[in-house]
Amino acid sequence: MLLRDRMVREIQNCHGGTGKLACAEVLADYRKAGCGIKFIHDDLVEPGATIGEHEHRGDEEIYIIVSGHGTMRIDGQEHDVSAGDVCLTRSGHTHSLENSRDCPMRLLVVGVSVESAKKE
Repeated sequence: MLLRDRMVREIQNCHGGTGKLACAEVLADYRKAGCGIKFIHDDLVEPGATIGEHEHRGDEEIYIIVSGHGTMRIDGQEHDVSAGDVCLTRSGHTHSLENSRDCPMRLLVVGVSVESAKKE
């Protein structure tokens, strides 16, 4: 299925951030048991909007900046990001993102579970 055929949902104040983003889910397996991809999102972050700082436990996220410019904060350190940049947040670490320009910022977000399913 093509991305343009996916339903897009609007998310307000993502992870306690400000403003809104449009999110198209390419894959969604949020209850995944064991290691592997949990989700893939194609997100469009409005100018001035932010994804609030949050911590990952048992999962990791990869942000691939497709277009636009912003500020990525990983474990309190700020990094200017733009098209072509890739940001990894590992389990036990925090991150946030701000679209610091006056045009939308597009990113692909890949969420990966890094914890194995518990054996009974």
